[in-house]
Amino acid sequence: MGVFVDAANIELACDRLRARFDWGKVLRMLTRDRQLIRAVAYSPVHDDLNVSMETQRFAEPFLGRGFKVVTKPLKRFSDGTVKANVDIELALDVVAMLDRLDVVCLVSGDGDFQPLVEYVQNRGVRCEVVAVAQSAAMNLKNAADEYIDLAQAQRLKEIRV
Repeated sequence: MGVFVDAANIELACDRLRARFDWGKVLRMLTRDRQLIRAVAYSPVHDDLNVSMETQRFAEPFLGRGFKVVTKPLKRFSDGTVKANVDIELALDVVAMLDRLDVVCLVSGDGDFQPLVEYVQNRGVRCEVVAVAQSAAMNLKNAADEYIDLAQAQRLKEIRV
């Protein structure tokens, strides 16, 4: 299986839940008795190269917990807004790995990933979506072969920091 995490999306959902997850525990829970081929967290990072990875808001929770962390610098716009969408990097990596996976585990509540879920399924690969129910798009939950709610009470006790 491969686990692909939209770090900003899921960490912001954790904030709304007022919970912090131990991503090592989450990874162990998701893989259970299955062989993990790759676990990747996709994270926006500060555009200042002098800012260490350990202080990066969306990257730090995944460091040293079994994940490769793929980063993309935030872009600053003239109106003061910042953006760093890592969706395309995540989607391309999933597609590139499909011939080596039986299960894709997408950790995100972003409804924009529905076409990716359907693409994965059309290639004969099981697609599980993992998110926080209150912050997950219904179309994404419905598209998944299995939807796993990290905020489910018993699960939450097991994976909280």
